[in-house]
Amino acid sequence: MKSFQVVDTLLFDMDGTLTNLGKRWWEPFFRAYDKLKPDHDEQKKQEVFEKVLGRVMEAEMGSAKILKLKIFIKAIKDAEASLLDVYRIMKLVRKDPLAFKELVPLEGVAEVLETLQSRGYKMALVTNAGDKTVGRAKKVLEILNKFDVIVTRNSIKKIKPYPEPILKVCEVLNKLPGTCAMIGDFPQDVSAGKAAGTKTVAILGVNGKYTKDKIKELEPDVTLNSIGELLHLFPGSVLNNY
Repeated sequence: MKSFQVVDTLLFDMDGTLTNLGKRWWEPFFRAYDKLKPDHDEQKKQEVFEKVLGRVMEAEMGSAKILKLKIFIKAIKDAEASLLDVYRIMKLVRKDPLAFKELVPLEGVAEVLETLQSRGYKMALVTNAGDKTVGRAKKVLEILNKFDVIVTRNSIKKIKPYPEPILKVCEVLNKLPGTCAMIGDFPQDVSAGKAAGTKTVAILGVNGKYTKDKIKELEPDVTLNSIGELLHLFPGSVLNNY
């Protein structure tokens, strides 16, 4: 694809793109939910899950901790729980030692990143997660330690879908946005890339059936089903030959 030949810098989202979003976000909530509502059927849980995803896709800004709290409180209310249930579930989540901390790389991610890096691309991580979370991610996905730039929510004032974290990468690496590609699995990633002026690559992944309609509305430059398809899209930048 000609429009990607000028790209020499790849910017990656983390949750859902490189690591398992469910392990860190959804499972702590449902572990607590199951303890409090063991009789709720799977269909009801699925409805709640879809509403949680919908709320995450609509989220635009603010403190990540406050945003997380608001999303899960609304999700519990969506499950027709009482205010007392909200309190009980959030208490169980806070006691969960793995809540929002468990980071598991998606299958094949390390190999894809290593291959792209060997082809000469600059690599950056652009995540709405914090420094502590990224520190844990570096232990399970070691190639992150070799990235040229990492921008977390602690590095900037406005997180994705605002362009600030992407523009910060461009500033640090002295790159024009047009030579960069923002790669992610959520609408916020596409919106941030477009606002910054980069190429945009959406990866549908396991949550694609919930996110694809919203992503399609945003018209990314290309939409892929899995991260492995990046190897065909980025065979090596022509800029690396100069």
